[in-house]
Amino acid sequence: MFKFDFCIDNDNVEAPPLEQISSDVVQLEPFAEFSLSQLLESLPPLISFSPLPIRLSSDRKNITLACRDLFDARFQLISEGHGDESETPGPTSALGFLDSPSDLVPGVYEGGLKTWECSLDLVDYLEGLEDLNPAYFSGKRILEVGCGTGIPSVYLLHRIFCGDSNTATHVHLQDYNASVLELITFPNIILAWYMSPSSAEYRASISDPTESPPADPTLSGELPLTPSLKSAFTASVAKHGISLAFSSGPWESLKTRIESGGAVHDIVLTSETIYRTEALPALIELLRRACADSKSLCLVAAKVLYFGVGGGFSEFLGTLESKTMVDRGCSGTAEAVWERKVGVGRKIMRISWV
Repeated sequence: MFKFDFCIDNDNVEAPPLEQISSDVVQLEPFAEFSLSQLLESLPPLISFSPLPIRLSSDRKNITLACRDLFDARFQLISEGHGDESETPGPTSALGFLDSPSDLVPGVYEGGLKTWECSLDLVDYLEGLEDLNPAYFSGKRILEVGCGTGIPSVYLLHRIFCGDSNTATHVHLQDYNASVLELITFPNIILAWYMSPSSAEYRASISDPTESPPADPTLSGELPLTPSLKSAFTASVAKHGISLAFSSGPWESLKTRIESGGAVHDIVLTSETIYRTEALPALIELLRRACADSKSLCLVAAKVLYFGVGGGFSEFLGTLESKTMVDRGCSGTAEAVWERKVGVGRKIMRISWV
């Protein structure tokens, strides 16, 4: 198990410093795909949420997104019988992950319940692209690899929900853990829709104020996930031409799925996924196979160095340009398009495939 202390904690609890790598041998999670209807059925009757402020570069206004509270996801698991507060959650249980969301257990849990800094950096960069072209993301096929809480994709979907485009747009979110998609990622997408003008008609139809909290992401609150809300969300997704896909499991499995006929993408995003050097070849192969062509926008956001595990951009670039990747047809070059040097250095690299 390894724990990073570079994270955004929505519960405002500072984690104690810890660096420890587990020597346990674990079995990889199986590959799975989830439909929109499956994830709608997995939602609890009500979720609580808090604001996630995102500081932008230059003079642009900051952005605030609404995100589900971790304690609320924990309560959902307990209420569904996945644990008991009188019992100690196991280190590889979903409850155990929620108790220590920044602990990483390779092959078991990869930190997806936590919102990490570099995902916010991606939002900063993507918002700048939209400044240049407000319709930039509409009509694209978008994949977020190792999405976790899904903040970059949640931001993109929120922007689409705020507009009137109905151009077909496909968004695929992948995380190693299915529980992350169900407990955090998908609820955050629901919140992105609810906090947008697209939910106005639904909100106007609700007479009970307890079922219709203010559509203000700067406020904390609770949102009842009623059948009528789910229907309104589904209708809005269709109206905007959005198709959503979700998958979990190892990167190798998604790469195989894409190679066997899965569609490629115009935009491929990933953040905080290069910390394990042994996983870099699989990640790079997936990124390459997922890109439609050399014109695809492929962005990798990460820290310059991950202390304690040896990963970072130096190792990533070395693997990207290695003979192994050349032989596999997956080599490339990287250009820094965003950088922050204060504190622990962070970068966003745009990958160009050779």
